Amino acid sequence: MITFKEILNKVVFEEVWDKLIEYYPNMNRKNSTKRKYLTVFESLLSKDPAKNVEEMIIHIDEVNSDASLHEDDVEYRVHGKNNSSEWDGYWDISANHWEEWLGFYIDHKVLERFSSEQIAALCLYEMTWFGFSEELNHE
Repeated sequence: MITFKEILNKVVFEEVWDKLIEYYPNMNRKNSTKRKYLTVFESLLSKDPAKNVEEMIIHIDEVNSDASLHEDDVEYRVHGKNNSSEWDGYWDISANHWEEWLGFYIDHKVLERFSSEQIAALCLYEMTWFGFSEELNHE
């Protein structure tokens, strides 16, 4: 199975940024946001992935936005699933350590449906939900 780190190694930041602002157009209004995502992206490239002992698999699903007046507006939910005996649902992985994210596998259906740039953009957005510093995610 392919890992998130392998996805990141295949993409160029500018193309990932294009997908980020396509999915989340409001973020393009702040120049500092692009720099923050670039810093995270470069940081991830320099890290080694943690061993995926839980065999976590990243899933990406489309969900219709309740907040939108347009029926065709789609949002994406990024979450994890594994073979845990504790829980057979999906895990919120937004606060996982970034090294763990790098070792997570990408679901085969996600690989069929999304480009590497799309996967990288959606995962970067999810993993920075609490901020652009890994420390913010774990306070």
